[in-house]
Amino acid sequence: MRKKNYSWGLLSTLLLASPFMTANASETGNIVCSTVDIIACVDNVACVKDTATSFDLPEFIIVDKEKKVIRAAYESGHKGTSNVKSMEQQGDHLILQGVENSRGWSISIDTKKGDMSGSLVGEGLSFLIFGNCTAL
Repeated sequence: MRKKNYSWGLLSTLLLASPFMTANASETGNIVCSTVDIIACVDNVACVKDTATSFDLPEFIIVDKEKKVIRAAYESGHKGTSNVKSMEQQGDHLILQGVENSRGWSISIDTKKGDMSGSLVGEGLSFLIFGNCTAL
């Protein structure tokens, strides 16, 4: 698969400055996340592992739980926001979901350990995103 510039809004994906979140992170208004690994798959072609920059995805995002949005800044200087359509706390996990540019995204953050997993899915192309988060 040849690398292309797939700008998919935010992501949500996602994300992280520190590998550990405080025990109270699920109660705070803001969480910052950094991507560590991204896997991009094109239907009937292949999957490739690379960085957020190589896929034109944000390296960091801020989750604003109070306003129910995620904010991202790209290496190119572009900034964006995406509304969180669904946010649910289940035990130690915060689950976020939304839609950006006719594609769905989902993020799961372990609020005790800081581990983050996310996905961006659209027609014929999907991203799996792994990283870490911390409370601001």
